[in-house]
Amino acid sequence: MIALVTDSTAYLTKQEAVSLGVHVIPTGYTIGGKQYQETYGDCNGDFEPLLARTPNCTTSQASILSFAKTFEKLVEGGYDVLCIVMSSRLSGTYSCASIAAQSMPQEKIRVVDSLAVAGSLNLLVKYASALVREGHPLSSIAQMVEQARANAGIVFSVSSMDTLRRSGRIGIIRQSVGTILNIRPVLLCEEGAISACSSARGSRELVHEMVKRVPKNAKKIILQHLSDSTLIEPLVEELCTSFSQAEFSIAPVGPVIAINIGLGAVGLSWIQ
Repeated sequence: MIALVTDSTAYLTKQEAVSLGVHVIPTGYTIGGKQYQETYGDCNGDFEPLLARTPNCTTSQASILSFAKTFEKLVEGGYDVLCIVMSSRLSGTYSCASIAAQSMPQEKIRVVDSLAVAGSLNLLVKYASALVREGHPLSSIAQMVEQARANAGIVFSVSSMDTLRRSGRIGIIRQSVGTILNIRPVLLCEEGAISACSSARGSRELVHEMVKRVPKNAKKIILQHLSDSTLIEPLVEELCTSFSQAEFSIAPVGPVIAINIGLGAVGLSWIQ
């Protein structure tokens, strides 16, 4: 038997986690000095208004202790464990999971750096779940997930670069002037890090720029947004036109991502 473990930034709903057999490790965040735990994608409440009116919000990685307790319980229950977590280039979560795994028998556990987050992490976890159902052994599944990382990606845009810069998740790039000239950056998460690839003026050009970054052979696509519902309909329309054969869904994003990239963000994740 193989059990899957991931962190909350995969944003699986509670029902998805139960049906896929995935154990979700919470990620901590602080708003206005009060501490919270991010869990399933549909169980984080109405956090956006709270973030909008509260400055200096912070996040903390999933803890070593949380991973260790989950790993121990699963191994004692007779499971092998595959843990897939958000990119090590964006968070210390992978390091925490790896440290927690050191106390477990090496043949019973694998920790995989997804080089992804949010929708692309979500899709990699679902891919791993499908491999578990097909009966592959732990080592083979870990290897196949690592190979699949190159086929998963994210393109996204933010209304302002300020939050992303403060989070330290992006290098020095040209400042967005979206509030002046209606120009927004188009960003990628590739090889586990965030980079800028272009910019777009107006919503129509932004939708086109984002959709054209999705590979034509994408099999599954997830649209995610934070307080930017005006872009959902045009994105859905263009995706349906350009990717009529792909499996498409809209999924929630939680407070941890919101704190690090800002409200007003919208993104597309895919796996080929």
